Amino acid sequence: MCYNTVGDIMNELNQLLALLQVFKTPSYDKLPEIDLYMDQVLTYIKKNLPPFKETDKDILTASMINNYVKDNVIKNPVDKKYDKEAIASLIMVANLKRVMPIQDIKSILSNPNDTEKLYTVYQKNLDTVIQSMLSMEKALTSDDQVTKVALELAIDASVKAYFAHMMLARETETIKEKRKKDKEKYNLE
Repeated sequence: MCYNTVGDIMNELNQLLALLQVFKTPSYDKLPEIDLYMDQVLTYIKKNLPPFKETDKDILTASMINNYVKDNVIKNPVDKKYDKEAIASLIMVANLKRVMPIQDIKSILSNPNDTEKLYTVYQKNLDTVIQSMLSMEKALTSDDQVTKVALELAIDASVKAYFAHMMLARETETIKEKRKKDKEKYNLE
């Protein structure tokens, strides 16, 4: 989208902030208790992601979900139905993939027994970040301010995503080393 004035930018940002003001990430206990088919999953997840750009409407598609299942990012559906844990995982994947490689997200979601705990951390942190975004509205008063705040946000996201990647890479390497040692130990005995 091409902006002609600071007013155009401010109007779009104010619309986004207004949407964020009423958005609330569903808690884990509010996720569907019944298993959902693919089209139901897509509808549910798109309604429960933070409201971003219209171009983000395809942030999650059926073929993407199939690939996530095939790559073991999320668990397999049972009888073509996705359970609460899979839905929670897909909500996190759809939002996190904006800033993280899928392999890193896969590392985060690698233990299906932790899904509820991870989703709760995700939900609380997302709500906190959204609240902090709402508080910055007053700082966006000029072209220079918009550029400055955008740069600050981009740097913040970049550094945090890099640290998350490095932490996950280290954790993955440690797990691989442990498996290798276990394999050697049991092959020798």
